[in-house]
Formats: sequence, C-alpha cells, structure tokens
Amino acid sequence: MITRRIPMLAVTVAAAAGLVLATRSDPATTAPSFASLETPWMPALPAEAALTSTWFCPGVPASGEEGTGGEFVVSNAGPETVTSRVTLLGAEGQATVRALEVPAHGQVVVEAADALTAPYVGAVVEIDGGGGLVEQRATQEAGSSVAPCTTSTSSEWYFAEGFTAGDSVEQLVLMNPFDRTVIVDVGIATAQGSLEPLEGHPIPPQSVEVIDVSTIAARDEQQVAARIEAHGGASLVAGRAQRYDGGGRLGYTMTLGAPVARSQWWFANGLKGEGITQRFSIYNPTDEDVQVQPLYLGITTDTPVLVDPITVPAGEVVTYSSDAVDGLPDGRHAILFDSQDVGQPFVVERAITRTIEGVPTTSVLLGGMPRDDAFVPTAWTLAIGPGEPTEDALIVYNTTNAAGTVTVQAVTPDGLQNVPGLDAVTLPAAGIATIPLADAAVADTQLVIQATAPVFVERSLPREPGARGRSAAWAVPVVG
Repeated sequence: MITRRIPMLAVTVAAAAGLVLATRSDPATTAPSFASLETPWMPALPAEAALTSTWFCPGVPASGEEGTGGEFVVSNAGPETVTSRVTLLGAEGQATVRALEVPAHGQVVVEAADALTAPYVGAVVEIDGGGGLVEQRATQEAGSSVAPCTTSTSSEWYFAEGFTAGDSVEQLVLMNPFDRTVIVDVGIATAQGSLEPLEGHPIPPQSVEVIDVSTIAARDEQQVAARIEAHGGASLVAGRAQRYDGGGRLGYTMTLGAPVARSQWWFANGLKGEGITQRFSIYNPTDEDVQVQPLYLGITTDTPVLVDPITVPAGEVVTYSSDAVDGLPDGRHAILFDSQDVGQPFVVERAITRTIEGVPTTSVLLGGMPRDDAFVPTAWTLAIGPGEPTEDALIVYNTTNAAGTVTVQAVTPDGLQNVPGLDAVTLPAAGIATIPLADAAVADTQLVIQATAPVFVERSLPREPGARGRSAAWAVPVVG
C-alpha cells in the first residue's frame, strides 16, 4: 500500500478528499437536558428543555446465568428531582413498567434481572421535564461493555465489524418498543459476498428478539456486516452482542448499531504498537461501489498520513488494518474515513485487540460522525465512567487547526464542579489530549467535558469486574 505524507495540516484539511473539518459548533453550553432529534445521528443530549424525553436502550443480559448481568443508569444533572417511567422489555409478553425518581444531581441504577429473566432485556426510559441521560452497562464473564442509549429509533441499522470465527458468538439484539409488530429484513455480508437470510421477519410488540448470526448465515467468519431494515416506515432499535472466543480474539462487547450510513466517520483513539492489532471494517450497504479515503491525524510527528483509497464494492464489507502503515508511528492517533465521492455513504467500525500476558482482548467501536449539517460538538457528557482511578480514560481529538483547552466537570451533590487538575487541559491544534480520571471521588458519576473547539471524545474504560484490557465507548454529544 502506498502511503503519502502530507507536509502541511492546513493543506490536508482543505484538500484531502473534501474533508469536513470546517465544522459547525455552538460554543455556549447550558445544563444538559433532552429532546428528540429529527434526523438519525449519534446518541445525543440536546441542551434545550423538553416536556418529556425518551431514551431507548437496546439491551443487556438478564438470563440469570452466573457471571452475566446488565443495568441501566439514569443520571440527572439538574437541580430538581425528576420523575420517570422505565419500561423493561424481554421476550414477547414480558414488558413491565416501573416508576422511578432520580434525585437532583444524582443517579439511579436499574438492574434488568431484578424485573425480568430473558436472554437480553431492553429499556425505554421516559423522563418528565426533558432532563436526564441514560446509558447501559452489559456484563459477561469476559468483562463489561458500556454503551449510550439512543434518543431515537430508526428504520435502518448497520453493523460493519462482526465476527463468528472459532467459538465466537455474534447476536443481533432487536428491540421493538412500540405496540405493533415491526417487520424487518436482515442482510448479511461476509468475505464470500452478501445475502439476505431473513425477509419479512416479525419482531413482536414491546419485545426484544435475539438473532444468532451463525444460525442464519455466517458461521466461522472473520468479517461479518449486517443490515436491518424495517418495512413500511416502521422503526426499532438494534444492538449487537459479541462474545469472542477464537480467531485471535477474546472478550465481550455490546454496542448500538449505526442508524444511518454516512460519508464521513471519525475515531479519536486509534492505537499502534507491540501487542496491538487494529483493524477497521468498512461496510457499503448501497448499490454502488464506494471509494473510502483513510487519513491519520494527531500523530506524534505532527504530519498527517494519507494512504491509498480503499474500494468497497456495493453491498460488501472490506477489512483494513493500520498495523503496517508506512510512516505511522507507534502510539495514539486519530483517523478519519471519508468518501471520495461526495455524499456517498458507508459505515466503519474499529476493532482493537490488545494481547496482555499472552491473552488477547478485543474491543469494538462504531465511528463517530458529524451531524448532517457538519456540526461537531464542543461539549460531551457521560453517565458511566471508570469505576476506579484510570489513566487515559478520556481521549479528546481537536478537529480544528486552533489549539484550545478541555475542562472536565463532575455532577456532584452541589451541582456541576470542575474535577481538580482537569480545569484547563491543553488541547493541541488538530491533536489529541489524553485525560486521566485519577480521582476516586468521580468514579461512576456523571461527567461533562467542555472544550473550546469542536471535538470528538472517546472513553477507554477498564473491563469490569477484573477482566483484562479496556472497552471503548463514545461520550454523548451535548447539542443546543
């Protein structure tokens, strides 16, 4: 593969495949609250008040098996107690509703298995007054996996980085929060091509259905992409649970899918080095081939690296490893994938496998994306952070050519307070800031990350309880 070094970042920003680094942002911030977003995007927390907010969590394990479990964390950054209703959904006919009060500047944890027994239990959380933030944490013996719940349903969902090699298990977790059956088609793409193994498949009202990918199409495959499409304008929520056991991977992830294909995807916390394998799966769910341009940014040499475009045929998935890219130094980097054909959509996920004491552990993350109007936030938040002091817990990438600062705040009983030592972290121009969360007092509290420039913010969380490695998750954008 040919690698090109770009001598000037300003030239890169202007010329590399029409990149959208001239992002829009709203610098003013207010207390986080929630309202519905009109178009599919990342899970986000609008800063404008709403009468009621609704969050959809795709699902956590609730079978009762030893070593498995899951919970939903409802956070309230506001000064008043808020009331909410939590609807927990399992198999058909298992829906149950409970009232919930979340104290001012506090959190409430809802354990899924306390209410239902099912392979996976999803949640719909309705919060009066529009405040609140909801995330989920799924746990298997291989460790925990954190994911933001979503602020909207979608008629289409995509997954690029599937894996069923060896004894690995990939499951599509489909939640229908509505009172009517949703009919879906499921498409699968592997190295052998694409097919549609399920057509006209019903998801019963107010239920969660788990589909084992190996049983419908892709057994012992190292690359598997999936598409879920609802009929007739209906919508649902789709997650993917993966237990890795073989093919060079171990571990567990539970992630939300992509509700839309886009022409640009970002990652803030790419890694290269000994004992690390990083691959990207690029899925093209459209009817036309797409040319995808990777660009490495924020590297220690301050010189971006542009590699040759990658062709992804219509309906297929292609994997791409950055482990041997010429000119890319060891260490941390950001990476942007951009369509050379303006506006042509695709989906990208990243899988990082770290070998620790001879044991591989894998974490997967869907790329981040600007909103469809090119907006990238300056403020992000999260309900679930590391449960213990953690180095490099937050990775912040500055999408602009201007240096700035990052401030991390915690939601405390006295309101929003700066975390000591994190009130003005240097944010390099077009560079990366790695932020430790070393204060035990902020473990598992809601945090707000405020930057002076548009940024992407990844979490790198220790796998709990006591498992090796890290799991990756985005923080939640705050928009207004």
